[in-house]
Amino acid sequence: MSAPERVRFSIVQIAAWRGGDATLAARLQPLGCELPPLGRAWFGAGRTVLSVQPHRWLLLDAAGEVDFANRCREAVADAGAVVDLTAARSAWRLHGSMARQRLAAGCRLDLAPSAFPIGHAAATTIAQVHTTLLASPEGLLLLCSSSVTRHVEAWLEQVLAD
Repeated sequence: MSAPERVRFSIVQIAAWRGGDATLAARLQPLGCELPPLGRAWFGAGRTVLSVQPHRWLLLDAAGEVDFANRCREAVADAGAVVDLTAARSAWRLHGSMARQRLAAGCRLDLAPSAFPIGHAAATTIAQVHTTLLASPEGLLLLCSSSVTRHVEAWLEQVLAD
């Protein structure tokens, strides 16, 4: 099994004002983003959007576009709130056939592919840390607060070691 791969994204959280989900979705289309339902993810060219809270979405830009948050703010305008979380989150991609099984040692979710298939997203606790987890076509994507990066990275390396 391979080690956890640290990945970098521009990360923006967007929240719709009350009753504004449809307006928000329409305003984000020019950025090439679609808003998935709660617990799901949308994958586009270099971008991923996921929802683990009602009326809130995380937009991940793989290119790490410097002005991504500003572009989101301009697009959203008065339809919602935009917060740049790029510096506040750390992310890892977990590869390999045993990643789900080994990650389950510290996770409260059933990570079997039948229970947590590609395109599903959830907020959970892993290694005693609040975590956002996404099943993507490239593997599992794990996001947590940057303040616990060293703890999570050490835990992942230990649990995923061959």
